[in-house]
Amino acid sequence: MLAIVVALGVVISGLVLGLADSGPASPESRLALQGDDCPVDLVHRQGDELDGNRLRLQGTEHATPLQGQQFEAGDSVTVRPTADEVTVVWNSPDDGSTYVLSRLEPPGGSATACGGVLYAGDGGSLTSIDTGSSTLETLSVPGSVDALGPATTNLLDDGGTDVPYVDGTDRVRVTGPDGSTTTLATSGDIPGTIEGAKTRLATGRWDGSDPSVLFVNENHDTLYRVAEGGTPTAVAAPGDGTQAVVGIADVDGDAADELVFADGSQRLQALDPDGTVTALADGQLGSNNGIGTGALADFDGDGIHRAVVVDGSNQVKLVGAGTAAGGEATTTLTGGVARKSPATVADVDGDGTPEVVFVSNDSEKLKYVDDVGGANTVTLLTDADGDPIQRSEETGVV
Repeated sequence: MLAIVVALGVVISGLVLGLADSGPASPESRLALQGDDCPVDLVHRQGDELDGNRLRLQGTEHATPLQGQQFEAGDSVTVRPTADEVTVVWNSPDDGSTYVLSRLEPPGGSATACGGVLYAGDGGSLTSIDTGSSTLETLSVPGSVDALGPATTNLLDDGGTDVPYVDGTDRVRVTGPDGSTTTLATSGDIPGTIEGAKTRLATGRWDGSDPSVLFVNENHDTLYRVAEGGTPTAVAAPGDGTQAVVGIADVDGDAADELVFADGSQRLQALDPDGTVTALADGQLGSNNGIGTGALADFDGDGIHRAVVVDGSNQVKLVGAGTAAGGEATTTLTGGVARKSPATVADVDGDGTPEVVFVSNDSEKLKYVDDVGGANTVTLLTDADGDPIQRSEETGVV
């Protein structure tokens, strides 16, 4: 009888925590980390096909590198471990339960070499910031950097990390860590001009597309996507316009992705594949020299994402679709300490959990929110000499 009671206690405690090891309700797949250096590849060796929208990684720089993709045997995705163990968590579409599919050790001690890497604009140039080694590097890219999007490993078929940006001649370009650059679109490819001010780019697969960069035009009436080797395609022309693109993820709990963007009045909207546009609750952004857009993130592992934003009062917030719409409520992380510019999410302190990084009101120094949703401690981001890192509010940090 005592053994039965103890066993039941273990099961109940796992359910209360909301995180159970792999069981009959979860897919069965064999995953591995491969590579001799940082970054490494997460490889699907065999077993069930996995819906990338339902996977969350713990202990890597980006928690959702497989958004919008199916992950099947033979596939791989590049990741940057930031902890001694990478945990692959699957979120059930049936009841929201989460299961651990794999616990993986980075090969060759690569976790120690894989700090979070951020990208920021500064006076028209592009800087990479390796938070693992606290080193900064100015990347030699063609043209000035007027707007940025998040770094991704899935955009170009080059196996590396690529950063999209809009240059001073209104071209959408993608650069790699070595400075090699590919032009994806020019203003001659669309009616009007590509927007490069008070905006943000996004990346991902939308409604069955190849991995693409998403951007808006200067008239703020149309949202476009463009993939490597392709031509820009209009995604939507919503009645309230478009000014910046946030990202692609499930924000309303329906197990399907929405495309989140800021409209012409700097309000967050969610676009469904059927063309329906829904406003996010409390989604008004701040906008001065930049715009307070940011990444989409799921900090509690339930598969529902919120947008990291800076509002008109310079507060950093997590903004969801709202509980009435099936999403999550807004959480205010800081007081009025941030510039109204793009923010991002990354594990910058190597603790295996993501932080929110933003441009602060303190002379445009980069700072981050640690223990997001808990203590919400605001900490200064410094270089190897312990000096603050200052970057432009126009392009923010990605």
